[in-house]
Amino acid sequence: MSTATEWPAARRDAIVDLLHGHEVPDPYRWLEDADDPDCAAWLDGQAEVFARHAAGWPDRDGWLARLAAAADAGGAAVPTGSPPVWRHGRRFYLRRTPGMQLPVLMTAGPDEPPRVLLDPLALDASGATTLGVWRPSHGGGLLAYQMTRHGDERPLLWVLDVAGGGLVDGPLEPGRPTPVAWLRGDAAFCYVDTPGPGLEAGRRLRLHRIGADPADDPVLFATDFPQLAVTIGPDGRRLMLSAAPGATSGNLLWLADAPDEDARELAPALVHDGTADGARAVLKFAPDGGIVAVTDRDAPFGRLCAVDPADPRADRWRTIVAEEPGRVLADCATLTDPDSGEPRLLTVRSRHGASELRLHAADGTVLRDVPAPGYGTVARLTAPPAGGPRAWFAYTDYTTPPAVHRVDVRDGSCVAEDAPDGAEAAGGARPDVRRITYRSADGTPVRMQVLVPPGESGPRPLILSAYGGFGASTPPAYSPAVAAWVGAGGAYAVASVRGGGEEGTAWHAAGRGRNKPNAVDDFTAAARALVDGGYTTPELLAMRGSSHSGFLVAAALVRCPELYAAAVITDAVTDMVRYQRFGIGRLWTEEFGTADDPEQLPVLLGYSPYHRVRAGTGYPPVLLTCARTDPRVDSMHTRKMTAALQYATSSDAPVLLRCEADVGHGERSLSRWLGLQTDILAFCAAHTGLRPARGGEAAGR
Repeated sequence: MSTATEWPAARRDAIVDLLHGHEVPDPYRWLEDADDPDCAAWLDGQAEVFARHAAGWPDRDGWLARLAAAADAGGAAVPTGSPPVWRHGRRFYLRRTPGMQLPVLMTAGPDEPPRVLLDPLALDASGATTLGVWRPSHGGGLLAYQMTRHGDERPLLWVLDVAGGGLVDGPLEPGRPTPVAWLRGDAAFCYVDTPGPGLEAGRRLRLHRIGADPADDPVLFATDFPQLAVTIGPDGRRLMLSAAPGATSGNLLWLADAPDEDARELAPALVHDGTADGARAVLKFAPDGGIVAVTDRDAPFGRLCAVDPADPRADRWRTIVAEEPGRVLADCATLTDPDSGEPRLLTVRSRHGASELRLHAADGTVLRDVPAPGYGTVARLTAPPAGGPRAWFAYTDYTTPPAVHRVDVRDGSCVAEDAPDGAEAAGGARPDVRRITYRSADGTPVRMQVLVPPGESGPRPLILSAYGGFGASTPPAYSPAVAAWVGAGGAYAVASVRGGGEEGTAWHAAGRGRNKPNAVDDFTAAARALVDGGYTTPELLAMRGSSHSGFLVAAALVRCPELYAAAVITDAVTDMVRYQRFGIGRLWTEEFGTADDPEQLPVLLGYSPYHRVRAGTGYPPVLLTCARTDPRVDSMHTRKMTAALQYATSSDAPVLLRCEADVGHGERSLSRWLGLQTDILAFCAAHTGLRPARGGEAAGR
């Protein structure tokens, strides 16, 4: 039975809600309040149990050393740099050198060497203060940046003088991370704030003059929707607003003349409304004043359209780069051919998750394919606002750490500017990447990537992961955790299950809302395909996931616990009945559905991990991890799921909770990241029998 400290017996009395004729038990609702004395005592007991088990995991120090070596090369959670943002010849970019706890913001001018502009550790040596969204002004002389502390996503917004490094304004308190759109002249910017304590109050676009009292900032635009973004064109003439009712719903776009610093109102014109059909669109401003739109309206894989500034309505958009089935249009940058002075369009498409680059004329005519650095991921495409022949992006794949690359339209060249060595980062030879296709329960073909030690075959300890939600893809990307695991002799698999975006909007829709069980089916089928394919066995198979991926692992665990030797669930939504009452869950009703709908409730109860836990079931070892306070996915999900599993399991396998203070859902310092990943890999290794490779063989049960 439970290995955890028992909670007060009186609090085991089950709450049972009657929802649309369904009796829905909720015995651990008391764990929703982290400040409740009983909950706090329960968390203290969980910490003691976790520490006792973790102390017995073999080779924990070795896992830390492998992870630290692999993390020196970077990764999504521990970036070593970013593509530059340009302002009049000055560039701004992030840089993290080996061992550095957090990235620093760098700048360099045309005639000056790079220097540190902003170091979060100089502001807080503990590493609990992190740099969020930052944006240089039009002229490059000022920088607006946002800082958060202890994982709290209510940032403070400051303005820094780039030349002298001193503060010139702030703090502003927007309530949530906000985009910043600088106006011409660098005397003011637009930002988005949240007028109330939660999401219910909508969003407002406000204008802030440098040095003015933020309380006096005029409201230029307001919406009841919980999402609002603002972008201003490179010439400072036009401004785009985008609003949406949820994380995966269609959006609305407005276009307006950019205000001046004395403006008190804005008169935007609605140009796109995708709230009825779920269509999304974004406008891209060219240096010459032209506008293009990237949209999935009538194009599940995306298309690129020319927009007439004189009549920018969506029904007048003209397709210039048509949809290509099988290739998802991901991004676009506008450049200039210096020889002809003609505009050029650089597009990024994704085919089965891997990026492809193509150069077009302004009318969409294909000029050339630009060879990507490999079968991997192109992200964060940037170009100077004034135009020019070059663009920059970050590239990575499963064996190549992230590096900044530069494309030149004159010859189509693609050059790495600063590329770490992937083999050294992984602590040995590059793993083999095997791309397989398996069939889900309903016969749907699903793609999966499997990383194995080079030249090896046969069953071995393997970790399976997938994302499968919100239309987000899991493209090939270097991960220090994966590198450390495979370098020690294990295997790692990533399945592109339905609900993600690898195969366009239809793939997302097939795993969203009422179809969410398809994502769980695909994940379960992936586990069986790995066993049937000889890559692993149930005794050697672990699974792990974070956020939506963690939800998927939790749902798979309660579906078929016998398939797995271990499970790691991080920052996951697990109570699908009450999720929208906590954190930013209100934004996810398009993705999951809502228990307020009598037709959707049975679907939610059919896969809700918390509600599918069954007493007397022999669950495998489970490690659940969370932040003490998570502003996105409330940690009540993890607490309740932990308690349910501990009480229900009939096996002697541990169900452990690792709850960490002073971090949130997102970025954390290197040492905090290493600590979490060390515990996850050591736990998986302890329960799959993985020991560091000896003579090319992985030790497993």
